[in-house]
Amino acid sequence: MIRALNLLAFVVAAALAVALYIAKTEAQGAQERLADLQQQLSEERRQINVLQVEVAHLEDPERLRTLARRYLGFEPLDPSREVAMSDLPLLIEQGRDPYSDDLLASDDGSGAEVVPAGGRP
Repeated sequence: MIRALNLLAFVVAAALAVALYIAKTEAQGAQERLADLQQQLSEERRQINVLQVEVAHLEDPERLRTLARRYLGFEPLDPSREVAMSDLPLLIEQGRDPYSDDLLASDDGSGAEVVPAGGRP
């Protein structure tokens, strides 16, 4: 009976040793995965910071102003082209339909040329 008890204790000890080894290797694997994920997270954060700096550069108002001048021909509005509200014609008081197509026609009947703010037709 003592031999059976010793044998049982040995089997239990061996099973516990195997379970401890399995748990230790799984814990080590989990630690390696955790270290890898932390490294990936820090790399992603670095990439986010790089992209934020790039977006800030691309959205810089002075850079956009320069590109608009160079490629689109946009210039700041000339103050001499501004018109006061009192200088605008009152179409309703003159008996004209404000939605008619003849608003662009000049007094002599020829069509008026519409020029955009950039100065190019």
